[in-house]
Amino acid sequence: MNTTETIEILDQIDVIIDKIKQSEPYVNFVKQSIILEQDKNAQALIIAFNRLKEDFEEVSRFGKYHPDFSEKRRALNKAKKTLDMNESVIEFRRAEFQLQTMLDTVLYEAGIGISQHVNIVSSNPLFAVGTGGGCSTGGSCGCSTAS
Repeated sequence: MNTTETIEILDQIDVIIDKIKQSEPYVNFVKQSIILEQDKNAQALIIAFNRLKEDFEEVSRFGKYHPDFSEKRRALNKAKKTLDMNESVIEFRRAEFQLQTMLDTVLYEAGIGISQHVNIVSSNPLFAVGTGGGCSTGGSCGCSTAS
């Protein structure tokens, strides 16, 4: 492939990116990101959760043998549940999922349009194709281990 062809392909990718940025899932994602960022309660919950997560990671180095392990784990789980129930966080994650689904669809269609045998890596197992065995994690990353 010569430089001119590469530049033309990159220009077309820019067009696709512009289309994605005009899409409803992207616009909603940006809107929900701003709402989450401006939500003082949600930000306080995120800061508290991150602090508890750091505390838990510190004691988890010693596993369940650390005297504070169970207490720190319970506090972290409680903070995560509180964070997960915050309306701004819920709406942000919903928007994030919708945008990711659209991106997975675009990448899947592009990959399949090029070749039925192309590897398509996705966090969504419905879109992952031909990724079997390459990551050596036994499928824990979400890839397919079937050949």
